[in-house]
Amino acid sequence: MNQTSSDMSQNFTIGDLAYDVQLQALRHGKRMEFLTLCESKIIAYLFRNPRRHISSDELLRIALGNNARRKTTVVETRICYIRKKIAAIRATTTIRTNRYRGYIIE
Repeated sequence: MNQTSSDMSQNFTIGDLAYDVQLQALRHGKRMEFLTLCESKIIAYLFRNPRRHISSDELLRIALGNNARRKTTVVETRICYIRKKIAAIRATTTIRTNRYRGYIIE
């Protein structure tokens, strides 16, 4: 994982996928996909925690704060959208799901 510049302009890279915090965008080569605020919070947290499984509840708190309801599909829906955006830019790095452990970016 690479970090450059200040907190607001950090760039993270895992495999062939880069995330630009300032632009809230995923990049692969010259291809780029912009993310919503909720998607950006989730992907930034995943990039900051490489090789670590992160539970849906933990990602929900990151995306919506401590007042988030547990019985929601926000995380699953946003992960689906992020995966589609990763596929659209043809990166091979992806978010994997482990049913009992959570999500991991690899």
